[in-house]
Amino acid sequence: MTPEAALLAEFVVRAAPPPAARERAAAAIRDTLGVMLAGATQPAARLVQAMAVDEGRGPCIIVGTPARTGASWAALANGVAAHALDFDDMCFVSLAHPSCALLPAALAAGELAHASGRMLLDAYVVGFELECRLGTVMNPRHYHERGWHGTSTIGTVGAAAAAARVLGLTPAETGHALGIAASSACGLKENLGSMVKPLHAGMAARNGVVAAQLARRGYTASERSLDGPQGFLAGMDAEHTTLERAVANLDSHWEILTTGITVKLYPSCAATHPTIDVLRDLRRREGITAHEVEAIEVEVDSMTPRLLIYDRPATGLEGKFSMPFCAAAAIVDGDVGIGTFDPERIQAPAIQTLLPKVTMLVDPAFDREAPLSHTRVTVRLRGGRVLTASAAGARGYPARPASEEELAAKFAACARRSLPSDGAARAWTALADIERIADVSTLADLMTPVAASVS
Repeated sequence: MTPEAALLAEFVVRAAPPPAARERAAAAIRDTLGVMLAGATQPAARLVQAMAVDEGRGPCIIVGTPARTGASWAALANGVAAHALDFDDMCFVSLAHPSCALLPAALAAGELAHASGRMLLDAYVVGFELECRLGTVMNPRHYHERGWHGTSTIGTVGAAAAAARVLGLTPAETGHALGIAASSACGLKENLGSMVKPLHAGMAARNGVVAAQLARRGYTASERSLDGPQGFLAGMDAEHTTLERAVANLDSHWEILTTGITVKLYPSCAATHPTIDVLRDLRRREGITAHEVEAIEVEVDSMTPRLLIYDRPATGLEGKFSMPFCAAAAIVDGDVGIGTFDPERIQAPAIQTLLPKVTMLVDPAFDREAPLSHTRVTVRLRGGRVLTASAAGARGYPARPASEEELAAKFAACARRSLPSDGAARAWTALADIERIADVSTLADLMTPVAASVS
């Protein structure tokens, strides 16, 4: 194993996250469990849940259902649920959705190990940091130019790290777990807007758990799995071919506290969020109606069109990756929520009429800024009035964090799709004190409709 790879494995096992990092992790877990409860009702999640139940019972919950199954199947089902609505958080360093793979993997491993809430938080942090370290080495080439979906590729290795930490693997075992995970990583952006996108998160969580379990039993991988001539970095077409950048400032620089975690307030691709914010603000301030809009021009960076690939979406999943649809919905409805992507709203006449009037253009100047963050919107109205507004980031981004009220409202709206209202309230209260939970199995129990309905 190269010194750099050994340092990463040692970090996963030995790192002592500061209290502020655990606080950020606790907030991310709380938000993600809410999103998971809502996503558990979606068709993509239901299909995987049915397969997980068919595979047999086990000790780990399938969130939002009364069923239990084995750790790997629970991680798969819960990962799909976490990402099914595209309402889960994201990170601008790894260019991945971190929590939808990290949490299902750590939770399933935690139920096996009867881990404490503190252990779950530490596992989340080290997995998040490892993903950021790999993102620093691999992006933008890996994600931007080559079509790899970091949520699944980088996320698989991060999930293995989180599971390894929870299961108490040694540094040597953890190195092998990361190597096994590296050979399990995949995920193609061509599948954005299909059921396979949330499957990416589920596969990353499942493969991370399996990698850690195998390594704990003595399974070994090449010591150059990550950075060998035919290893993870080379095969995934990383920007850099060594891990030197990945190990800089380990234990002293915590990405979760600097770049942070971006919380989504809209259940669509993050590339749509700055534009949705701008249009909602313009609509409210100027009293715009869809009837008077003649044209909407949206200027973005060059990465955005590679993600928002549907000009005329036919399904709700495609609508999440459509700038015309999200822009039109923001004007017509004044908001973009879970119901925006229901089949009947996709075909709503007012939205369909506005779709052809939305044009997305690339401004190369935005490429010098953080990806998926900047937009300039021009709205042309009947009578010749022209409105222009810009945004650098959206609500929920680290620079514009969501308020506690917004987070609580989001959790309640999501959780009530699987739990009764009183059960959702109890889950929110328990999550506020997650670090003091002695066994995460008790927390997991609160995420099932049967347990949640018991006073």
